[in-house]
Amino acid sequence: MAAIASSSSAFQEQHLSGLALGELLWVAPDVYSTAALSGGQSINQTQAEQFFQQARDACEQGDISAALQWATRALCADPDHAGARRVLGYQRASDQWAGGYAARRLQRGKVWHPRFGWIRASDVARYEAGERRWGKRWLSAAEDARRHAKIKDGWLVRTDHFQIVTNHSRQAAAQLAMRLETLYQLWRQLFGGFYLTKAELLGRFDGKQASGYRRKPFQVVYYRTRDQYNAALRRQQPRIGMTLGIYFDATRTSHFFAGPEQDAGTIYHEVVHQLFQESTRSAKNVGALANAWAVEAVACYFESLVEHTGQNGRYFTIGTAGAGRLPAARHRRLVDHYYVPLAELSTLGTTDLQRRKDIARLYSQSAGLATFFMQYQEGVYRRPFTELLRQLYAGRDNPAMLEALIGVRYAKLDRQYQAFLEQLAAEIAAPQVAPIDAVQSPQSPTNSGIMSPVQ
Repeated sequence: MAAIASSSSAFQEQHLSGLALGELLWVAPDVYSTAALSGGQSINQTQAEQFFQQARDACEQGDISAALQWATRALCADPDHAGARRVLGYQRASDQWAGGYAARRLQRGKVWHPRFGWIRASDVARYEAGERRWGKRWLSAAEDARRHAKIKDGWLVRTDHFQIVTNHSRQAAAQLAMRLETLYQLWRQLFGGFYLTKAELLGRFDGKQASGYRRKPFQVVYYRTRDQYNAALRRQQPRIGMTLGIYFDATRTSHFFAGPEQDAGTIYHEVVHQLFQESTRSAKNVGALANAWAVEAVACYFESLVEHTGQNGRYFTIGTAGAGRLPAARHRRLVDHYYVPLAELSTLGTTDLQRRKDIARLYSQSAGLATFFMQYQEGVYRRPFTELLRQLYAGRDNPAMLEALIGVRYAKLDRQYQAFLEQLAAEIAAPQVAPIDAVQSPQSPTNSGIMSPVQ
């Protein structure tokens, strides 16, 4: 599969020149997104229609993720392209485009406010003046905060795909919800094939309207302080103090805390676990018997997301050479000559992985492997890697599955991975420095709540 960043010459020339690795993902403007057209960008309906046709062609070829990427590009060229909106699950509500949940809020006289979430349009002025609605009464902001000081009484902010509970502030919940809605856009562009079938997506191209929201949204709890986070979760995870965030698949909830320690990469990592776990019917104890590296690898890949704003709007890069754990992966393989062959790595279940003394280096290697399988030769292995994840989360995987899906023996994939890193090192001509995983770093957990090294 040719990733969009490679198959669109305009993308490369405008945004990826000078990058030895990585791809670009756009954000469709919607109720929650700040990806509105910049003043210098004009609507290009002809280009949007070309992108939309590319989307349909990709779908007909069975490349769901590429189809969703091209549809998103169409909306960046023309935000009112009705076909692309339908394919991505949007519907018109008043003068805005929204998913099904947001559309109903708009139809009922609500507006999305980046500081307060969904509130009545008629209440905006009073909220901005420092008042807060409490049923039919109005409170001061200070009194409102006092009433939500405990997490059990926290503010609740809902969007099309997420529900945030926090005792920090409504603004913190709204901002986190917006960040996660953007993450969802990016995740579906890369892994739409994980949960959507070709037939389902073709139906949208042929006129079927998708709901564009989750009836049971992804649950996220956001604590005001680390101490509150630790106290609330210590019984579930005794080593919670070593984490920056955690997703518990048993309770289907992600947990984070506010403060300077918090890291966007951790939030992306844990919520990506949640997206994979809950977007389809998943088995219990995913990766328990084999292929645990793949579960962590794909979450680590999203740690390399970097946001940009250009003349054509807001976009992200992912998998670039200096982002996330790839520098550590490159150093370990090329300088330290550390590597666990895929034939051995694929036999490791979650407990096996967590008990290894070289777990920090294994996480770096896994991040490097995810980048390799997503981007090698313009994404030739991306669809088999996605299929491995589908089978893994369905509980139908085995240690030999990835080489069977690709049709290439693990030993050859090992050699290709090393050559991939060597070529990358040559292209970027970067000095090899000691990676972060050479020291004891703050740690982030896996989806089962066990520790996973940051680098």
